[in-house]
Amino acid sequence: MQERQSITGCKKGQVKIEFSPKLITSWVGTAAIFSRFLDKIKFRELVDKIYPVKEHSNNSTGVYSKIMSLFISVLNGGTKFSHINYMENGSKIYERCFRAKRLVKSSTGITRYWNKYCGQGLNEILLQNISKYFLRPLFKQAGIKEDTLRFDSTVITKYGNQEGAKKGYNPAKRGRPSNNPQIAFLGSGYTANFWNRSGNSNSANGIVDFYAQTKGFIKGIKVTRVLADSGYYERNFILKLEEDGVDYVIAAPIYQFFQRIIYGLKEWTLVDNGIEVSEFRFAHLPEVWNGERRYVVVRQEIKKRPKATGKQLSIFDDEPYGKEYRHSLYVTNDESVTPQEIWNYYRPRANDENIIQNLKDGFGLSAYNMKGFWATEAVLMTICLIFHNLVTMLIKQVIHPADKGRKLRSLRMEYLVVPALLGKDDRDNVLRLGLSNTKRKTKFTQLLDKIRDMELNFYCNAVELEEVV
Repeated sequence: MQERQSITGCKKGQVKIEFSPKLITSWVGTAAIFSRFLDKIKFRELVDKIYPVKEHSNNSTGVYSKIMSLFISVLNGGTKFSHINYMENGSKIYERCFRAKRLVKSSTGITRYWNKYCGQGLNEILLQNISKYFLRPLFKQAGIKEDTLRFDSTVITKYGNQEGAKKGYNPAKRGRPSNNPQIAFLGSGYTANFWNRSGNSNSANGIVDFYAQTKGFIKGIKVTRVLADSGYYERNFILKLEEDGVDYVIAAPIYQFFQRIIYGLKEWTLVDNGIEVSEFRFAHLPEVWNGERRYVVVRQEIKKRPKATGKQLSIFDDEPYGKEYRHSLYVTNDESVTPQEIWNYYRPRANDENIIQNLKDGFGLSAYNMKGFWATEAVLMTICLIFHNLVTMLIKQVIHPADKGRKLRSLRMEYLVVPALLGKDDRDNVLRLGLSNTKRKTKFTQLLDKIRDMELNFYCNAVELEEVV
């Protein structure tokens, strides 16, 4: 018989507090939902194909167990490696649900594995494997035939002596070293590529190669338009997009010569209260930039739109005009639509910032740091390209197909935080969920039924692609 341990000091009328050795978890949603989902896509087999660093020791927990330990910690709200230490009794439930030999219960067991990724060559193999065995099958499973392609970068502040941590643009923590990773997104919300970079890199560093690689990763998807912020206003990138025949809308920095042009514009079209659009053509050095291009400018009246984004014309700040408006500027090669439509094409790119924020707040992208640069990149590639996309696919195809903005934090509260006790029914393990609310029980049951009935050819697609490639 299992013994319970009481906590002394209970006053009269207070509820007694005891410790129990029973297998209990408050995160059964993670165990029940994701074990079924990952089993459906044969995630264990995919992990074996994706990760080039293998473990052959009889004492090892195995690569799958390490990846799952990290994933479970992330799903349950962990934001650094040490949070793995708090799985406790729940780990036994996860081991049985995810059919793992033994999950890792200490941060050192996890970091020891990632430290084996110690060079660019090994990470390149990992990234290519993620593309071949995970991304391309995922996009095929999601039925994505065409989509926009977006590029963005973000700042990850470092607080230790990590490789690649350099002082650069860091508006939140000025003067602190950081990394500046580059991420590619599809308009449908999936991440398509990830490179870690030193903190002194600007947004456009390596963008031509990054774009070319990303195109290979999304082979089979027609890119309808490339969207990027002003950090990607770079000649070689623009020329490459034009060479490939890809439409683009890229924000342009409002340099002083652009400010003078904008100030001199006479024709503006009203598109909403306090919002007007105009356009002009401009050529930087024609022999270098290959001629002139179309520029679309949006101005918003501050008095009517006090929360408007954009820049005021700094060289005219002593004039009423310089104080009255904020401006946004875009360059495009699309000559077939109105300035308002160009602006409308760009506006959804703001969702990329929400995705990045979700990656940081929900998935711990800013916190899972290794001392080694390449080890850090391997971890962050896993979080960004595998964990995030798995959750995104589950939300889009099963939980909330119509909700494009659903984040992991809301998913946790709705489905993952559910108490349960692991018991026995004859010889079978049984998870007994602590749900009494009829509505929640129905939702939970329906979700599990949806996963059961899904036609997921994920692994088969991966194998087919492997044979084709």
